[in-house]
Amino acid sequence: MSRPDSTSPKNSAPGTDFSSELLRGVRMGTPIVLGYLPLGFAYGVLAVKSGIPALWAVTMSALIFAGAGQLIAAGMIGAGAPVLSIVLANLMVNLRHILMSAALAPDVKALSQVQRTLFALDVTDEVFAVHTADFRNGAACRAPRLFACNITAHMGWIAGTAVGAFSGGLVTDVRPLGLDYALPAMFLALLLPLCAERLHLLVALAGALFSLGLNLAGAGRWSVILATLLAATLGLWLSRRRGDGDGPGTAGAGTPEDQIARGGHDQS
Repeated sequence: MSRPDSTSPKNSAPGTDFSSELLRGVRMGTPIVLGYLPLGFAYGVLAVKSGIPALWAVTMSALIFAGAGQLIAAGMIGAGAPVLSIVLANLMVNLRHILMSAALAPDVKALSQVQRTLFALDVTDEVFAVHTADFRNGAACRAPRLFACNITAHMGWIAGTAVGAFSGGLVTDVRPLGLDYALPAMFLALLLPLCAERLHLLVALAGALFSLGLNLAGAGRWSVILATLLAATLGLWLSRRRGDGDGPGTAGAGTPEDQIARGGHDQS
């Protein structure tokens, strides 16, 4: 049976429930802000030094919200690259968002089409990790919480960009500040709680190794999306091999203990 009471936003109690979900979403997004502020600052400085006006740099962060893509775009604009090249480079870098959207789609199906579209616009790697952990812990689909988390993270990125763009002249080089490490460090902190069992940790490590190997082999920006597909495939294969899968070859199989308990009744 379906469970409309646990997923449908229409069944949320007004007033207190809305406020609590809103505050919960803000709390979920706050750790992401701590990572986005320094990286947004670095992007703002780079954008201005690449010839992008400060106001346009902030506008880009408000409308696009793609950290790696914006950093790449700023560098390519500074190098005089054509617009088509910048668009294609960002498309390639952000292909991973297709996989993230597919993973979150079952959890947010209670939202309307418009809400799902607006929600997807603010899903980044870190936002995805936070929502995934929240849904895994049994959280229901509540629009106030989801959007509060997304908007909080987005505001952090915009604020970091604004500070970097409008004070960029005071910083000659952001690399000695180590700001580029803030985002990987934050993502590792978000990833580790998701590794609830050895299989999850194995898939995470495999993804990192695949990405490193593919990058060294010359795959470039494709290494991220290819490594994700390879690691996910490995995880699915291992899951089915141990009897956790639901797909062909595993249905009705179960563990050896399950087969003994059935007493061979499934055999023809």
